Amino acid sequence: MSFRDRSERFALEITVFVCGALVMIFEINGSRILAPYLGTSTYIWTSLIGVILAALSLGYWLGGRLADRQPHLKVLATVIFLAGGLVSISTFGKDVVLGSIAAMPIALEFKSIFGALLLFAPASIAFGFVLPFAVKIRLQTLAESGKTVGSLYALSTVGSILGTFLAGFVLIPFVGSLRTLYVIAITLFALSLLLAPFAVTHRSIACIVFFVFAVFANGSM
Repeated sequence: MSFRDRSERFALEITVFVCGALVMIFEINGSRILAPYLGTSTYIWTSLIGVILAALSLGYWLGGRLADRQPHLKVLATVIFLAGGLVSISTFGKDVVLGSIAAMPIALEFKSIFGALLLFAPASIAFGFVLPFAVKIRLQTLAESGKTVGSLYALSTVGSILGTFLAGFVLIPFVGSLRTLYVIAITLFALSLLLAPFAVTHRSIACIVFFVFAVFANGSM
């Protein structure tokens, strides 16, 4: 295995691990984003968990189909970059979206579902693309399929465990729910840049860097 192949494999494993962590941080932090407008009842948690699981399932299905047709790192890097953009949109649009939903004359159950769908489902679908792509890219022979799939799912699950404690013990208490969304978005952009040397041209990398700075410069104004 060449140095480039080992580097690509390492970058892919880091991506799977970190995305596993980010999904849980995104989910746990979601309750804090919804709370000021919709409260912290069981309806909120039920809607948030259910919507994110449904979105991940859809992402797994769509990601698997796309990975079979285009099993390339550049596609995965694009999806991860898109996920960062979707988290950024949730960050900037949450007040308008949740304020409008809170004012609707409907039951809290439906408000919580709508809020979770609009703010958290799009990015969660993109998160779901990661594992199918990682498996497809890493899978070289059928003889090692079980080992490959098991290793990647273990990495993702360990990342999710770390993300759970990181969200509850560090990010939300000390960084805050809004800044935690920024952390998630920035990390996703960084992951897309990590994969970029294996997937896109230097000009494309420069465009991505410019876009990231533009997004967060606009958010800080």
